[in-house]
Amino acid sequence: MDVQEFIEKIETSLDGLTPGTITPETEFRSLEMWDSLADLTLLAMVDAEYDVAISGGELRNFNTIQDIINFIIVHKK
Repeated sequence: MDVQEFIEKIETSLDGLTPGTITPETEFRSLEMWDSLADLTLLAMVDAEYDVAISGGELRNFNTIQDIINFIIVHKK
């Protein structure tokens, strides 16, 4: 999994976010433009791009982008 590519996909999906803002250590919920739509967009992107399903409950347990990346790595089919 290319971490930078994953981060760029997230940055592209968030309107108004300056590229290069997100790092693996970013607490994504602290981003001003992160909302429930961003949650849904992320879940759909991860499912489509990596064939990994993340439930809303699982997402609530994540704090950082790295938490999401780790989940994808462990659950990738």
